[in-house]
Amino acid sequence: METFRVKVGAKGEIVLPLELRKLFGLVAEDTLDLCVDSEGKVFVRSAERSVRPLSDFFEDLIIGDLLANGCTGDYLKTKILQCKLKLSTVLDRLSEEAHRAHKNGQSIKWWETQALASQGINKTSKGKYDVMLTTRSIHDLVVLQEEELREIPAVFQSLEQDPLAFKQLKGPYYETYRVSFRSGCKEYRVIYTVFAPENLIVVLTVGAREVLYERLSGIA
Repeated sequence: METFRVKVGAKGEIVLPLELRKLFGLVAEDTLDLCVDSEGKVFVRSAERSVRPLSDFFEDLIIGDLLANGCTGDYLKTKILQCKLKLSTVLDRLSEEAHRAHKNGQSIKWWETQALASQGINKTSKGKYDVMLTTRSIHDLVVLQEEELREIPAVFQSLEQDPLAFKQLKGPYYETYRVSFRSGCKEYRVIYTVFAPENLIVVLTVGAREVLYERLSGIA
């Protein structure tokens, strides 16, 4: 078992070595559970992430649902915050699942999905990032209509070039973003997470805005 030695500051604070912070995936304001056994030994049991609630994303849909359920006043404000926090946590969970699936060889490059086979795609990357799809996002594409699918290649190609150019979703632990596109009179979203050290983009979900809200709320 590897041992890390740290000094205790004047106010009882300790600074964890970088290796431990990376091991636990810690960021500022995260918390650790320290467990003391009968011999006085201290063990780190788990880390709880300080995931903040989503800001703005789906807010109008959240409020509409809560008002329809009779929420008003301070209770409405509390429920809005709770719903945002739940959606933020869901996005983090999806990011973890998608990254794990990719590491296990359960993802494909975006142009390999059968749903886009009819789009006449140039099957080479046009940027330094790999845009990968897992089972969830592949299924999301399958249920889209042909006219909606026609917009997808341009979106993924733009992500290959610069995925950070679009709106970051404030709140989630991971670097999660969304890019919008339109088909007819409907507005659609592609939600994705960037794993910059790996030049990797994993698409979490694709669909009309209202559909994504219902989908993510169902997971929560």
